[in-house]
Amino acid sequence: MATRKMNLFEKMANSFGVIYRYHAAHFPRRWEVLKAIGKHELAPPKTTDWPIIKAEWRKVAQYIQLQQYKNLTVREFLVYSAVALEISFWFFIGEMIGRRHIFGYLVPANYVSKDTLKKVKEQESEVKLTF
Repeated sequence: MATRKMNLFEKMANSFGVIYRYHAAHFPRRWEVLKAIGKHELAPPKTTDWPIIKAEWRKVAQYIQLQQYKNLTVREFLVYSAVALEISFWFFIGEMIGRRHIFGYLVPANYVSKDTLKKVKEQESEVKLTF
């Protein structure tokens, strides 16, 4: 008996089922590993870490002053560039989270600063005095 050939959507559904079953079996273990790494890597530095951080910053400053970055291999340069990009991306993402908007601070259309209100009141009082 000949079996019928599966069409594209049936092949995709079959593949997704295989992938889902594989990852569903490994998900709990991987989730625990991910949580442990996240707690360690995303935790703020402890007070015992500050001397090490200061020493590393001094090394970086000396490294730049002596222009030792010219002796890096391509691999080291790419690794350091990736770290610098990651730090800058975290900064910009933190800024977006802080201002709760992607492109800038949301200022209401009818917003007037306190200084402007104070100046307007002073001008109004001056106009009342002249009449």
